[in-house]
Amino acid sequence: MPFSLVKEILSFESCEVLFNFMYEEINRFIEHPDQTKNFDELFGTDAWRDVTGIEDKDARRAFFHDLYARQLRGEAGARYVRAFEMRNRNDATDYFLFFATKSRKGIQKMKEAMWRVDESGSFAFSDATQLVLPFTKEPDFAALKGAVVQRFAGQITTVGDVEEFVLADTPFHAGHYKRVLVELERDGGVTPVDPKPGRRTGTFAEATMKLRFP
Repeated sequence: MPFSLVKEILSFESCEVLFNFMYEEINRFIEHPDQTKNFDELFGTDAWRDVTGIEDKDARRAFFHDLYARQLRGEAGARYVRAFEMRNRNDATDYFLFFATKSRKGIQKMKEAMWRVDESGSFAFSDATQLVLPFTKEPDFAALKGAVVQRFAGQITTVGDVEEFVLADTPFHAGHYKRVLVELERDGGVTPVDPKPGRRTGTFAEATMKLRFP
């Protein structure tokens, strides 16, 4: 599947891509001399050659995942990219399902679907255990809170900007960040700027509402 075709599809504002990135086969044949042209076309770049010398299996998996994600964001112009990892019966990575879109609603709906399958937010499923990995019923809200605080520390921003950050740069979806904002306001970690008269504490319904992070 040439990356040029993925790029062409994503050039249309209303089009999205759900791509089966066959990691196991890619990793197995990446240094085969007969496959150089195929991999150039698959990635849309020759940067995949930099994997040479990376022996650690986790580092190789991360390299290929991150390279394809960067190509979707950079070369193909997708605003939102997220992948779901599928592991085989040996609990080794078989493939990634990459989702790419320019639509905020599109990534929100896809993340909601992913969270219904994997409530940990790690977005992985293993045929070896028939369980998501790790298996938990509670999202890591502490991690989301830390990411939001780090991103906006010392700034005045809007609720809409917080939502955009959460959707674009974290595994979480829009249903998660408002809980974090409620906790931050309660603990003094965020302060509404010139809130409307009658606003109830812990409500963040308006995207244009301004917030001050200490």
